[in-house]
Amino acid sequence: MSRRISATAPKVAAVLAEIRLRSPNARKFVVGYPQVLPDRGLGCWPSLPIGFGDVSYLRARAKELNRMLRTQATNAGVGYIDTYTPSDGRSACASPTHRWVEPLAPANPAAPVHPNGRGMAGIAAVVAGAVQ
Repeated sequence: MSRRISATAPKVAAVLAEIRLRSPNARKFVVGYPQVLPDRGLGCWPSLPIGFGDVSYLRARAKELNRMLRTQATNAGVGYIDTYTPSDGRSACASPTHRWVEPLAPANPAAPVHPNGRGMAGIAAVVAGAVQ
């Protein structure tokens, strides 16, 4: 998975370079991913059926992906907006009334392992705060 993240970096760089060419005067931002798995613990089997031993590995890859996005944003001279930190405690393992990301079997009208309405609103608030 780390190789795939590394292989994606030049693609992100190319997209950011093309955006710069097409919109040289626009303010540009890369928005990172929110927490899918809790930052601590062993996940939330069976809501998110990931083996307990794999949770820390996947958590580390999510952080690695966000670091890569931040690095590419910095290298391209564009802003990076962290949504991982503000979503702490709001992963797919949080209660249905608190989480920003749905588990594999969503309790809300959202795609599995994607932001729900609360998550979209929370991320939008983070983005709005960062761009003002």
